[in-house]
Amino acid sequence: MCSRKSSAALDRRVPPRWIAASRCVCTAWRDAIDARGLLRADLLPLSLAGLFIHFDEHKYPEFLARPPSAAGAPAITGNLSFLPSTSPHCGYFWQEDCADWWHYNIDDHCNGLLLLRSNRVVNPAIRCWSALPPRPAKDATGNVSYRGHLIYDPMISPYYEVFMTPRLDDYHSGDEVDPSMEESEWPPSPCKMYVFSSKSGRWEEKYFFREGGATVIVSEMRVGYGRSNGVYYRGALYVHCRADLIMRYVVSLFIFEISLLFY
Repeated sequence: MCSRKSSAALDRRVPPRWIAASRCVCTAWRDAIDARGLLRADLLPLSLAGLFIHFDEHKYPEFLARPPSAAGAPAITGNLSFLPSTSPHCGYFWQEDCADWWHYNIDDHCNGLLLLRSNRVVNPAIRCWSALPPRPAKDATGNVSYRGHLIYDPMISPYYEVFMTPRLDDYHSGDEVDPSMEESEWPPSPCKMYVFSSKSGRWEEKYFFREGGATVIVSEMRVGYGRSNGVYYRGALYVHCRADLIMRYVVSLFIFEISLLFY
């Protein structure tokens, strides 16, 4: 049997992901892990705190949550007024001089962090933020653009990444359709993406290669709404694309595959 002191030292050598999994085994293990502070609650909430909701006509998002149970505990709010603003007096887009309301639109979120349209990553729980350097995804051609997705797993690293994945946009009136492009595979392999790392503080080009899964061509993607919603789960980024396709990008292996949704 290990002493309490040696047991605590051993616990601190266990990766946070396994400590979090052990916390779900039983009440006794959960209480022991919480009592020793083995998981950083400032990085990883130990319970669901609430939901962010952003109404189209509101400048700031709303945070739907129960009041803090602990006395004196700070409440998390969706009011992002602590961010720099050219019109801090405005709360709705129809108000006069409210020129920056779209800066606060939430493009993506992951484990408590928000990626805003204004190229900022925000932690509303501790009211801090950082501005990303200019996005390099300016070389998109034709009707191909890029969409940002936030990747953050505090059980693995305190750093976050932003992945710019390619997406197909609709043709505009007067645009010339390229038949060769319409018959090409989508996305191409290798697939170029831009990745920002908060550890290095810069953008880099990354190439992902197709591995298995379905194959589609560009013309087959021109159905449905031009969505590009994503979620990061267990080391992979899942992006819901047009034509009800799911792109799965395995971050550590630089591979991707396509899945079809069936209803």
